[in-house]
Amino acid sequence: MDNYQQSFTLKATPAKVYAAISTLEGIQGWWTQDCTGSTHEGASLHIRFGGTHKDLRIEQLEPNQSVRWLCTAAHINHESLTRKDEWVGTQMVFRLTPETNGYTRVDFEHIGLVPSFECYDLCNNGWNYFLKSLHAYVEQGQGTPYEIGDTCAEKTATGSN
Repeated sequence: MDNYQQSFTLKATPAKVYAAISTLEGIQGWWTQDCTGSTHEGASLHIRFGGTHKDLRIEQLEPNQSVRWLCTAAHINHESLTRKDEWVGTQMVFRLTPETNGYTRVDFEHIGLVPSFECYDLCNNGWNYFLKSLHAYVEQGQGTPYEIGDTCAEKTATGSN
């Protein structure tokens, strides 16, 4: 399977990166401000981008090492898609590896998000945009998350805002 994957190095400790991907405040700082739920293992996060929403169960939390989410419900509100729930059953995994000088290597994989999915191009662009936002949030303290009230979630998700 050819899952969506990205690897990059951040100028931040694993603890700082882990906080950005494992807390509501962190997720709201780089992915979407419209994120609610609990952030303990077994809990659910509710991620929204206007009419697009996803429910993610937190499958695994290994402090400063990894985070794994399982998508349990999804609706991608985009007119070009006939199947709006393709994310259901997919998993997002962040693996953190400490490097020299306090840097962290991030290996991200969206397991199950494959090129044969109807939403693949849209989601590929979205992840590319939001992982850059994660980079800015962790290194500079300011990401570019989806903002509540944005009238065009797809604009943000494709990085064309």
